[in-house]
Amino acid sequence: MGNNMKWLLIAFGILLVLFGINKMKQNQLTSKSDQVFDIEREDVFQINILQGNDSISLSFNGESWAIDEIDTLQVKDTTMDQFFETVINVKRTSLVSKNAEKWDKFNVGDSTGTHLVLKDYNSEPIANAVVGRSSADWSASNIRIGKEVEVYQTNENIIYQLDTSPTYWGEVPPPPKPDSTSVDSL
Repeated sequence: MGNNMKWLLIAFGILLVLFGINKMKQNQLTSKSDQVFDIEREDVFQINILQGNDSISLSFNGESWAIDEIDTLQVKDTTMDQFFETVINVKRTSLVSKNAEKWDKFNVGDSTGTHLVLKDYNSEPIANAVVGRSSADWSASNIRIGKEVEVYQTNENIIYQLDTSPTYWGEVPPPPKPDSTSVDSL
């Protein structure tokens, strides 16, 4: 019985080593991060969104955001906060396709998707993606990142935050308050 136990322990040890090697190989094949964008909010100074023939561009001057070419609207802080909270932190979940011919089917083709480009202080692109509606899950979006061919599903629906309407991003500022130091004369 002692001899059988010795062989059983040797076999168990070999299986354990093979399991460890297999696990290491599998870890090399998986993505180290499921985060779509590897950037911080402080890195973004320009947001460009293109959807079909519609587009919008927002710029940050170091103090506040503005909608380019539209000076009658003031950017809503809550909309910007939601954008950065959701879009910058979005994660990819499952792989949807590895076939570029199916991009349009998943609404991430060059003409069917919504293009998002984030730029740094020098107006250099630091992140870009094409986002589309997911027909399989309303609470998620499909996304193609940079020049990758793969299409992924995201953990949240971000397509609604990529609106090209200026009134989505901005509002008419309130009129200035009257100066309380002036005295009406009779």
